[in-house]
Amino acid sequence: MSKDLKKWAYALLASVFTLAMCFSFVSCSSDDDDDNKISPVLYSEFNGEASINCPLSLTGEFVGISIPLSQLGKQVDLTQSGDWTVGGSVVKGLYTYDDHFFQQGSYVYLRRIDEHHVEMRFKFVWKNGSKSGEYKGKVTTRKDALDWARRNQNN
Repeated sequence: MSKDLKKWAYALLASVFTLAMCFSFVSCSSDDDDDNKISPVLYSEFNGEASINCPLSLTGEFVGISIPLSQLGKQVDLTQSGDWTVGGSVVKGLYTYDDHFFQQGSYVYLRRIDEHHVEMRFKFVWKNGSKSGEYKGKVTTRKDALDWARRNQNN
C-alpha cells in the first residue's frame, strides 16, 4: 500500500473511532466540562502538512483535507497545481491535482484558530455535482485522543 494511502486509511480509521467514542461518551458528560469532550473533527499537523477529517452529518459523510502548513489561512484553488490531497466520502475518494478531478470554482480553506479550534470551508465542483460546507469549532488532536484514552482507561 502506498504511503499516502496508508496515511489516509489511518486517518479515516481514527476518525471513525473518534466519532464512535464521541457518540458513546459525550452525551454522558456534564455541560461544565466542555474542554474535556472529544470532538469528532480530527486535526493534525505532521510532516509539514495540516490535515483535517470532518464528518458532515450523522450519515457518515466526511471531508478530508491535507495541505502544506504554508497554505493555512489561504484559500487553495483545487484547479491549480499544489501539494494537496482533498476529498472524502462526498466525492468517493481522495484526489490530488494530478487527478484533475475538481472543476473550476473548487477550493478549500483551512485556518487554525488556536490549539483546539479551526475554521474550514470547502467547495467541491466535479462533472456530476457539487458540494460545499464549512466548520468552525473544536477539534481533536492526536494528543487529545491519547490523553482521553489514558483518563478513561480504568473507568
